[in-house]
Amino acid sequence: MKEIEGPVTRSAVEALLLGEAKDPTSVAEVPHPGFNADDRNGGYAFVYDDRFLIQNYDGSRQIFFQPGDHADQIDKIEKRWLKIEYRNRALSLDDVSALHRAAIAALVDGATSVADLPLEARVGITEIAVADGLLVRLRRRTRDTPTEAAALQAIAANDSLLRVQPGPWDAYPCPVCGRPSVGHPWLDVASVCDDCAPKAACSEGRRVTGINIDFSGGFKAIHLDDHSVCDEVTRDGHVRVDDHDCLMGEAKFGGVFVGVHRAKHHTN
Repeated sequence: MKEIEGPVTRSAVEALLLGEAKDPTSVAEVPHPGFNADDRNGGYAFVYDDRFLIQNYDGSRQIFFQPGDHADQIDKIEKRWLKIEYRNRALSLDDVSALHRAAIAALVDGATSVADLPLEARVGITEIAVADGLLVRLRRRTRDTPTEAAALQAIAANDSLLRVQPGPWDAYPCPVCGRPSVGHPWLDVASVCDDCAPKAACSEGRRVTGINIDFSGGFKAIHLDDHSVCDEVTRDGHVRVDDHDCLMGEAKFGGVFVGVHRAKHHTN
């Protein structure tokens, strides 16, 4: 379904669904005065065809493939409302741990690692790998606005960022440049960092990126210069990042990785 361009209004949602519905006569609003009036956490709800859409003012949406009866629709709206309200709650530095505060300070300062902060900014931080893993994840969610406010909003919106502990999201040195990187435990690959991944190139020296083919899986590599398929990398996954031989391929459960085999990484 297309995104709504401009502000989310009742008429904009209705117009979107009239264009999307197989049966335009099925499009009907399910009013909820409180939800409709909450300009921060609310939005609009509509049934169309055999589906039920809840569209929030922030651009997010939820689609149910079984619309249910009116009571069920109201229940779905109120659950969605509570979820968005929770996600948009205001957090302060006092609401998060010392580890979070250190990661946020490194983000705002543009530090490569939490270890680069002055000692007084990381008092009590003994697990630098955990803090750097959080730093990497916060950077991904605040690329355009690496600020304290944006970081706290990202943490509020993602409970996995709030309850950080040692585990699979711990950072390790990027196998190419040494900056903090994170990967997934099901891959026998040490992923390169977010600065190195865009440098991946095929044997012709052309930058490539990987994409999933569809929801059921599959992978192909695309040349960035003209968006043509790179048959070589699609076939064998071999790429170069600076002067390092690396692999590109499909990550488990979707997504694309760029990295080196962990066994090779540990012996370098």
